[in-house]
Amino acid sequence: MPDLFDQFDAFLGGWCEFPSDELAKTRQVFRPVSVPRGGFLTRAGDRTDRVAFIGRGLVRLYYTGPDGVERAHGFRAENQLVCAYSAALRGESADVSIQALEPCSLLVASRAAFEQLRAGHQCWRELTRRLTEELYVRQERRQRELLLDDAATRYLSFVTEHADLARRLTQRQIASYVGVTPVALSRIRTRLISVNDTAAVRS
Repeated sequence: MPDLFDQFDAFLGGWCEFPSDELAKTRQVFRPVSVPRGGFLTRAGDRTDRVAFIGRGLVRLYYTGPDGVERAHGFRAENQLVCAYSAALRGESADVSIQALEPCSLLVASRAAFEQLRAGHQCWRELTRRLTEELYVRQERRQRELLLDDAATRYLSFVTEHADLARRLTQRQIASYVGVTPVALSRIRTRLISVNDTAAVRS
């Protein structure tokens, strides 16, 4: 396994050019943290002030409705940054929970320390700009799918475009992201298998 900081350097360099002295600052600002399966990076209601880079592992971001039902907002895995972003921007308590679905090896920095980096070299502001743009595109697509696509289409899109991720998730977790109950997802999967089998026979 590569060193977490070397892995983080490679991640940063994939977004924009980072001078070596700026990469060296990550060793001062970020610290290694391990989170066990089922542990939380953030719970809804927490004051959130941390930014985490995922070196190894998988987390889910989810909301809990008034009925107590958990609804998946998204998932983050290796070589991604994760935090309760909107809450951090507003300086408010998080409305989203971030939980480890697998044992996670992270590099974690306080939001204040990360902002000090951004106030320095332009590379950090460029990184934030590009990541924010990607997050916006991802969120816009997610909203469009929920508004316009039926559940079967949302499921097929997810397992096709995120096949590696889908293999690491339970059907209950996928159902929560698609926006259906596990029972409804089971029916969708059965129907899709039946359609595929029929098409195979016809061909």
